[in-house]
Amino acid sequence: MIKNLNTWTQDNLRLQGIYYDTVTKKTCVLFIHGMSGNFIENYFGNALGEFLQQNSYGFIYAHNRGYNHINDIAIGEIDNKNTFKTKRVGAVYERFEECLFDIDAWVKEVLSLGYKKIILAGHSLGCNKVIHYLHASKPNNSISGVILLSPPDMVANGKESGKSKVYDRQIKEAKKNLEEGFPRRLLSDPLWDWYTISSQTFLDMFEDGCSADNLPIMRNPKSFPELESIGVPILSVMGEYDDIVVRTLEADMDLLESKATNSPSFDKVFLRGASHTYDNREKELAGVILQWLRAKDY
Repeated sequence: MIKNLNTWTQDNLRLQGIYYDTVTKKTCVLFIHGMSGNFIENYFGNALGEFLQQNSYGFIYAHNRGYNHINDIAIGEIDNKNTFKTKRVGAVYERFEECLFDIDAWVKEVLSLGYKKIILAGHSLGCNKVIHYLHASKPNNSISGVILLSPPDMVANGKESGKSKVYDRQIKEAKKNLEEGFPRRLLSDPLWDWYTISSQTFLDMFEDGCSADNLPIMRNPKSFPELESIGVPILSVMGEYDDIVVRTLEADMDLLESKATNSPSFDKVFLRGASHTYDNREKELAGVILQWLRAKDY
């Protein structure tokens, strides 16, 4: 059975999720999408949910406040026409640190459904959010494993691996807008030539040392403290045609493995023919994840 879920965050936002229910409440994969992701457009989310459900694993596609480019999320306050007031967020305006509220709300939701184990899975920016949550929140031992699908170096991708002609201009403009008291002012130059983004959000995710800079593959410091803090098994998947690669698929993944020093295992899979969103490779991706779950006896 597939169900709609709603959960309320600590800062009073209502988030929607899609839940693939199971009779046995042993293990649930909690999926955290990336920038502007949503269930309708991330087709592989549905493919994962159906396949895992058929194999007795629960699955929740958990929307976070960064879904869609712009959204209006209900807040727990009613106006004089008995309608929920809203807050405008989406990928254009989200604050990275607030991912802690989103993931925590969904973790509590999964536990309330009766599951004993949670596998926390992130895609793209969702990987950085999952890693940050595990490091900052020190959640209970219900988090039994982590799946990183297309884990990005956010800053390197903002700089386009050092080739962007507008990055320095974007940083300067974003800081100026914050100094003038306009953190939500949109940057003049779009990110990657097409992605409109606000000044504060840009600095949260693409400035050296920002909160989202927890997989600094390009800078390659001695340690990746947040990744290093993960003490459960990790599965990392990259598609052959993924466009977030900094050096090569193999080099980037080998580096992440070397930095995940407290994880008891770091399994790497390079998915042939797959893009960043696993188009036309959804079944293969689901098979990889199921094989890993069974191998770890989740």
